[in-house]
Amino acid sequence: MARATGPERRLLAIYTGGTIGMRSEGGVLVPGRGLAAVLRTLHMFHDEEYARAHSLPEDTLVLPDTTHSTRALLSSMAQTPWPLLPQCSLSCWKTCRNRSSSQVPRYLSMHCGVTAVRTCWGLCSWLANTSSLRSACSSRISSSGATGQPRWTLGVNRELVRKACGKSHLVVHSSMEPDVGLLRLYPGIPASLVRTFLQPPLKGVVMETFGSGNGPTKPDLLQELRVAAEQGLIIVNCTHCLQGAVTSDYASGMAMAGAGIVSGFDMTSEAALAKLSYVLGQPGLSLNDRKKLLAKDLRGEMTLPATDVLLQDGMLGCRVAWLLSMNGSQEADTMKDVLLPGLALAAAHAGDLDTLQAFVELDRDLNLKDYSGQTPLHVAARRGHAAVVAMLLQRGADVDARNEDGQSPLLLAVRGRHQSVIGLLRAAGARLSPQELEDVGTELCRLASRADSEGLRAWWQAGADMGQPDYDGHCALQVAEAAGNADVVALLQSFKDSVCAQPQPH
Repeated sequence: MARATGPERRLLAIYTGGTIGMRSEGGVLVPGRGLAAVLRTLHMFHDEEYARAHSLPEDTLVLPDTTHSTRALLSSMAQTPWPLLPQCSLSCWKTCRNRSSSQVPRYLSMHCGVTAVRTCWGLCSWLANTSSLRSACSSRISSSGATGQPRWTLGVNRELVRKACGKSHLVVHSSMEPDVGLLRLYPGIPASLVRTFLQPPLKGVVMETFGSGNGPTKPDLLQELRVAAEQGLIIVNCTHCLQGAVTSDYASGMAMAGAGIVSGFDMTSEAALAKLSYVLGQPGLSLNDRKKLLAKDLRGEMTLPATDVLLQDGMLGCRVAWLLSMNGSQEADTMKDVLLPGLALAAAHAGDLDTLQAFVELDRDLNLKDYSGQTPLHVAARRGHAAVVAMLLQRGADVDARNEDGQSPLLLAVRGRHQSVIGLLRAAGARLSPQELEDVGTELCRLASRADSEGLRAWWQAGADMGQPDYDGHCALQVAEAAGNADVVALLQSFKDSVCAQPQPH
């Protein structure tokens, strides 16, 4: 390994294969050898005179002199031959790690081919505290372009570049869990196939879903996912779209979250698979701790919602303390009026009781609203933070507050199926408004047709009339009986206050 002497910068160039280093043998392309030797013969890659004068080893390339008067030394490393990425396992990366040096501050990965993106996320996962630029969010797409249009644009999205908080020694992680897999959902996928895929020794799954994290809502499929999650299998939900993120805006996305599946936000499947392997490989962590790590941005692999970014590493508490410590000038009061509602909602979103308690101790109003009329109680109810909801209610939060869409905290808790939160709100006197109950009959019939017992129970607990008919005059019990869902029929019959009206004749 080349050592820097004087104005030199060292890089470790890791050649991991791909088309860039292949040769034609027998009419087919095969991995070639001696790429570093070929580069040594090219003046734009190697200054032979400088290398001889400084007795540098043969695996080191010296880039030509630049106007910055700093020489770049590239120590090349490659398996002989390095397996093609489709055949490359974690053992290959461990070999690479064992041959590298913890003293090399910069890494350069050379790879060309459809599997190049795996190299990116492989390096991102097992290298920590390195300031090298890494494409943690890269994904391979087919090249396109009509005549005259560029097929690629090279550059750096500088608005996404994150400054290092400090300098630390390079840490190379070698403990990676190999038993992880990728499951791509498609319309009509059989639950039996999913059940077979989720069997041991599998420990983690990246599940590719549609759009913003939606998938089939068949009860048998959701049940398989729920059972697997309850047995300790970690499932990460990623969208197969090239842009966008996993959200709970749709009922099917909410159902996925209710099955115990971790949101991958806007992570690519490649990044999620590597992150899952890394997180599962870390010793001494509980299942809940691993899920928290997966939901946290570790290497720039995901773009968290603005509220989540605020909450990382205690940033929210620092901002609240700073705002509340400002003097009573008019400018300071104006700034507090503008920023404090957002911080209060961010604390409720994260379940941060300590920060909310700081608001209470300083006589701050916990009925603060943001631009959309959301209060901390709305946010906590939507997220299912029962402890936060209990504290807010105890401190006088308005249980009947409505956002701009006319939604109450109780309705949001019902949609999220957060039964403990529903119970707290009902005990505090929360009631669904006539507007919120306007189409409840149709919603109950939809849930009954899908055998969604949890959703039905949430509406019953919130005080909805379970016998309310839909637009066709049928009620949920009749829909369940027609579908032959015995469990749902029994559940609906147990709701003693439900009275099913007879369907109206057509």
